[in-house]
Amino acid sequence: MSALDVVLTDFRSDVERAEHLLSLIKSFREFGASTPPEIEDGSGVLWSTAASLHEASKLRRTDLPVLSGSLQLYLAGRFEFCIRQIVETVSDEISSKVTKFTELPDVIQSELKTRTLEIAQNPRRYGYNDTMVDSLLASLVASKEVVSGPVIIKSSVLSLTDSNMKDRVLSDILKRVGVQDFWREIGKQATVKLELETSTDSETTAKAQSKL
Repeated sequence: MSALDVVLTDFRSDVERAEHLLSLIKSFREFGASTPPEIEDGSGVLWSTAASLHEASKLRRTDLPVLSGSLQLYLAGRFEFCIRQIVETVSDEISSKVTKFTELPDVIQSELKTRTLEIAQNPRRYGYNDTMVDSLLASLVASKEVVSGPVIIKSSVLSLTDSNMKDRVLSDILKRVGVQDFWREIGKQATVKLELETSTDSETTAKAQSKL
C-alpha cells in the first residue's frame, strides 16, 4: 500500500466513523420521541437503565443538533487535512525520486520558493515564529544544494493556505503539485455522475463544486 493509499484509507475510515455517529444521534433522537413499553429484565424488575436513558433522551432531544453540528465541523476539518496530506505526500514522493532540486517539476520548484518567501514575509499569518522561519529558509537553501539525492523538501509549505477549502482553493492547492483541471476531471468520472445523478461532464463538475 502506497503512502497515498494510506492517506485515503484513513480519511474514508474517519468519514465512516462520523457517519455512524450521526446515525446514532438520529436513532437517539427517535428513541427520545418514542413511547416505551414496560421494560423488564429477567427477574421481572423494570429495566431502570433503559428507563433512565429514555428520560434523559427526552430532555436532550433539542440539544442533539449541537452534536450533529460538531461532527459536521469535524468532517470539514478532516477533509481539509486530507487534501493537505495528499499534496504533501505527492510532493514528498516526487522529491524522493530526484537527485537534485532542479530535477523537481518546475511548478514544485516555483511553489516551494514562492510559499517559503510568503511565509517569511508574513510569519504570524501562517502561525510561524522567527525561529521556524529561519529553519524554513535554511531548509530551502539546503535542498537546492543537494546534488546526489535524495532531495528533502518542506512539503508542508505547499499545502499551506489561510482560506477554507472551497472549490477554487482546493483546485489551486492541487495545482501546486501539478494536478491540473481537477474539477474538469471530476466531472468525467462515472461514479461521481451516479452519486450526483447527473449526465454531462459540465453538470457533474458544477454540482460537485456546489456540494463542496
